[in-house]
Amino acid sequence: MPRNRELKVWRVPVTPKLDSILEKALELNSYVSKSDFIREAVREKLAKMGLMETLAKQPSGMRNE
Repeated sequence: MPRNRELKVWRVPVTPKLDSILEKALELNSYVSKSDFIREAVREKLAKMGLMETLAKQPSGMRNE
């Protein structure tokens, strides 16, 4: 990830059960971190909603993935 980009930090509380399931998913799918898994999941959901195409059409200064 480029270091010169401004990043927003999301703090998302989850149940211990969901955290445990995510830990198992990380082991099974070789994700580097929970953050990587969550970023990919958010991108997939936005793509299903048709919003990733909208984001891609914005001028480069206005989009932050």
